[in-house]
Amino acid sequence: MLSRIGSGMAVPADVSVTGFDDIELATDVTPRLTTVSLPLAQAGAEAIRLALAAHPETAHLMMHGQVVVRDSTAVRAG
Repeated sequence: MLSRIGSGMAVPADVSVTGFDDIELATDVTPRLTTVSLPLAQAGAEAIRLALAAHPETAHLMMHGQVVVRDSTAVRAG
């Protein structure tokens, strides 16, 4: 975001910025970063379960993330 701001572009007026993993830093920057939050504890538990499974190569896992909308995104003008 800093490079966009430094180039004269305004976030989110000129460009929307998103992140991934919803790290703590996402709320410590200005504007606060829109991000995707993942269930990391569940992912870790499932990874262990699959590693200990009899046939982990045949296992499939789908996890759903959640978009956390903050100040770094806006509706496109026009």
